Amino acid sequence: MFRGLYTATSGMMAHNRKQQILTNNLANANTPGFKGDQTVLRSFPDQLIKAMGAAKTPAAGHQVGHLSTGVYAQEGIPSFAQGALKSTGNSTDFALMDDLLPVNPVTQERGSLVFAAALPNGEVRYTKNGQFSVGADGLLKTSEGYNVLGADMSPIQATDNNFTVEQNGRITFANGNETNELWIGHTENPQQLVKEGHGLFRWEGTDAQAPQRAADVPFLNNSSSFIQQGFIESSNVDLTQTMTDMMNTYRGFEVNQKVIQAYDRSMEKAANEIGRV
Repeated sequence: MFRGLYTATSGMMAHNRKQQILTNNLANANTPGFKGDQTVLRSFPDQLIKAMGAAKTPAAGHQVGHLSTGVYAQEGIPSFAQGALKSTGNSTDFALMDDLLPVNPVTQERGSLVFAAALPNGEVRYTKNGQFSVGADGLLKTSEGYNVLGADMSPIQATDNNFTVEQNGRITFANGNETNELWIGHTENPQQLVKEGHGLFRWEGTDAQAPQRAADVPFLNNSSSFIQQGFIESSNVDLTQTMTDMMNTYRGFEVNQKVIQAYDRSMEKAANEIGRV
């Protein structure tokens, strides 16, 4: 069997997977707070090839070279680059200001900001989508209907849309009352956030590294520009680059397909013509 068949087949599978991820990015280009996934193609471990033969053969055991065993597509890794801010004028829309975060003088990392929301079972999830609304129960909700959490990690009672939110997340109602503030979390390891769908992320890192309230992070104490009311963060998907990557991925799939067709023709000749001689 021609070993190249396995290599070309794995190439087709890897490009197919990459195309699926790019298609998902394209489909969410208008989803607020969406973070596009990046795909990395990696090679399977190489095999060391040696000459075969009896021990008395001088070439026995001689190293011939390396053989690649193909390529695979690593799962999509979200890019947490900030998307463009879009003004909506809605009091329940909020954009997190990642680009205004100072750099940690120790780690030289800026990190990323997130909101917190509670699932129906009480588990906490994180989101970058600040397109909220006030539900029928008077609680602030995500676009998917999950309760947005305040600084005390309890749902935020909003009652109506007549309130303002300062850049540090403090909520002030029309009557001057301050009942709560948005929980705004910060993490220097956003790559530990795993997508769960509906704009939510699950934390997969250690508890010690989990997102913590931005106001409690020492090097952020002098910063209060965490959030902008009346704006939403657009998807960070670059439509032009995504379309270009999709075309390149299609060409890569096509090239591997042609390699398999060439092997097929070679085997056909081997079976029908060489055997005849």
